[in-house]
Amino acid sequence: MNLAPVFFRFRILLLFPLFLLACLEKADARIDTVVIDAGHGGHDRGGIPTNYVTEKNVALDVALRLRNDLREAGFRVVMTRTNDVFIPLSMRCAIANAQRRAVFVSIHFNSAANRDARGVETYYYGSGGGLAASIHRRLTRNLGAPDRRIRSRRYFVLRNTRIPAVLVECGFLTNRYDASLALKSGYRARLAQEIANAIIANRRSY
Repeated sequence: MNLAPVFFRFRILLLFPLFLLACLEKADARIDTVVIDAGHGGHDRGGIPTNYVTEKNVALDVALRLRNDLREAGFRVVMTRTNDVFIPLSMRCAIANAQRRAVFVSIHFNSAANRDARGVETYYYGSGGGLAASIHRRLTRNLGAPDRRIRSRRYFVLRNTRIPAVLVECGFLTNRYDASLALKSGYRARLAQEIANAIIANRRSY
């Protein structure tokens, strides 16, 4: 009796549950956690001090609004800070690296010696390119913010975070117009909503 067909069918039966499990894991391979990092905090005001607005405060405000938007969409949200405290960069990375099926979004506002500089810049390193592109596209198209490009940089919180990570510079506080926008509650709400929409729309693709 030729037992080869029998063994072949038996082998298929053994492998099928593994194949099915792999398919189910792939089908569920989506982002369900977002780590939101409000830049600076505590003694670290952020950026170049101006008379208009302090970076640590508006970054935290946008981060808290983003948290609420993402929670409403069903995401689990982890914050690196929720008030005006200083969190070391290494601790921010450790918080992010403790999460699974997650992305890391660091919220900042820019500054420059050139007071005419304005617009949005988005940074990533490694696997964060897709997330950076999604967020940057929505901020520049839907908010009309000048496009100062997406860039790959080895910033500490990007290169030391193992999940897809981006850093969003939401405008220049050293520019009078950008600073005036940052001071508006409605504009900060729109910033948060567009970042949230980018994450929601692409939660399976990172």
